[in-house]
Amino acid sequence: MRKSPKEIKIMASKTSNTHNKYNAYVNEVADLFIEQLEKGCAPWQKGWESQFILPQNAVTGKLYRASNLMLLFAMQCSNGFEDNRWVTFNQARSLGGSVRKGERGVPCIFWRRFEVRDENPEKEGEEIVVKERMIPCPFTIFNVGQCENLKIKPLEVPQHDWTPVEAAEKLLKASGAKIEEKSQSRAFYNPVKDLIVLPERKQFFNAEAFYDTALHELGHWTAHSSRLNRTFGKSFGDEEYAKEELRAEISSFMVGSTLGLSHDPSNHAAYVDSWIKALRDDPREILRACADAEKIKDYLFSLDKSLKLEEGSSSEISKVAEEHSETRKAVKIYKSFSEEEKAVVVQSLAQSLNKPKRSSNPYQMSLFDREVSEKKERAGSGCER
Repeated sequence: MRKSPKEIKIMASKTSNTHNKYNAYVNEVADLFIEQLEKGCAPWQKGWESQFILPQNAVTGKLYRASNLMLLFAMQCSNGFEDNRWVTFNQARSLGGSVRKGERGVPCIFWRRFEVRDENPEKEGEEIVVKERMIPCPFTIFNVGQCENLKIKPLEVPQHDWTPVEAAEKLLKASGAKIEEKSQSRAFYNPVKDLIVLPERKQFFNAEAFYDTALHELGHWTAHSSRLNRTFGKSFGDEEYAKEELRAEISSFMVGSTLGLSHDPSNHAAYVDSWIKALRDDPREILRACADAEKIKDYLFSLDKSLKLEEGSSSEISKVAEEHSETRKAVKIYKSFSEEEKAVVVQSLAQSLNKPKRSSNPYQMSLFDREVSEKKERAGSGCER
């Protein structure tokens, strides 16, 4: 059914209004972080101790994500809110209370999927095309400290069966990243060699300082084409280099604060001017950086499910991390083969690539699994090929 010109005009007006609100939100967020960067008090610039909790919804208990999380944490710090929980106006009422008169909320945003149907195909009889799009939906929330008479439990600090240092070590091991520790004064990730280089542990003031630095470089490590595939800069100080550094530092904040690690921002002060310039040139860059940092966090937490921190991570990121983990296992098994066995596997794989694809059979073992199974059988019988 074709829409009338009046209906189309109303839809266009609503779309324009949504975009105007979104652009206003983007500019407000960018201006806030530019101001905080200039003052040295952006969330990822602040040194923190391990005892604090990230912003979460008071009703659902879920942590906020990406730019919403960073914005709310900045508001918690700048306004001195002692509680990390937040509510919408209606949620405050559902909890038996209300927002105090005169309190100003914090603008946040979520994305809603909707389908667009092309109901005017060029040719008669052509199939109607349905496209999926995302639209930004602004909303306002308030800290529970801005409310009164809320029927909620006292604030509780999350309890885990691991210490921050133990959890950080688990993430490093689960990643399978190649890490070298050398007696030097700098830490970096080499994308060509896919290698993280760190100063020796004894050079750091304490264990938390070592893992804080290691997690930052692990954030860069996820940019590799086999993982999250982000763009690296060509040299220190260029635009892409600064953008990648911003993502790694925000992700380090997200990961470290979730684990409860202390943070030292002094190592990354050299990038502040580049970050400010990037946000002034394109205010949306802060939202993209926060979204990428959230993906980094999701990816890393998906690598070790024993920490039980992967809740809320996207299925796409979890799938990439799972594939990465399975690949590492396969490579480890392959390296344990003798040279003769490796040659057999390589030859078999080459032959399978040249054969036409057959229909999938859930009962058919993969070529690599068959080689592993045969090796186990030979080991059990004491036979060698």
